[in-house]
Amino acid sequence: MSQRIVLIHATPLAVAPVNDTFARQWPEAEIANLLDDSLSGDRGKVTALTPEFYQRIDALVGYAISMNAAAILFTCSALGEAIDASAERYALPILKPNEAMFETALEQGDNIIMLATFAPAVAGMEAEFHQLAAADGSKARLTTQVVAGARDALSSGDVDLHNQLVVEAARQNQHADAIVLAHFSMEVAFEAVKAAVTCPVLSSAQSAVTKLKRLMN
Repeated sequence: MSQRIVLIHATPLAVAPVNDTFARQWPEAEIANLLDDSLSGDRGKVTALTPEFYQRIDALVGYAISMNAAAILFTCSALGEAIDASAERYALPILKPNEAMFETALEQGDNIIMLATFAPAVAGMEAEFHQLAAADGSKARLTTQVVAGARDALSSGDVDLHNQLVVEAARQNQHADAIVLAHFSMEVAFEAVKAAVTCPVLSSAQSAVTKLKRLMN
């Protein structure tokens, strides 16, 4: 029997992109999806994670384990510290959305540009990047650009406008050693961004699937 990977989502926008990425990169993987679509909205109403979020994340991890999860991948980039707290309690791999992408970005150089569309996630992601860089002895710096209007466009179903806005932002940052796309929902823009710039482009979804495949095979 294959090992089950449970994906935990805080927005419907992340579900198809990461499932499609698994289908391309690791079609043999057994995937199960958990969605709490109130998490993203609730996270957007506060400036920092509250104890309630820690409890909710831990409850979702417990439910995933009850489903016989061999590994868990969170797809919302705004919950990092709560995910860390739960991960410390369990032996199975519990991955934050961006850790694999940041690890790869540190191999690209010192000037990393992160394009984001969900502002409440940025502070936690920047802290995560700097912690990884410090642990790696890297002097890499992360500069974030929040792409105004892109998240709203995607939420309303206008994928073309979302992608256009992200591509325009990427073109302004081709001097970078790498451009990273902050959220799993931005996977829909990956190919267009990659075609529009000359520097490497990293995807959170693709990097996470690659890391999980390595850990579990």
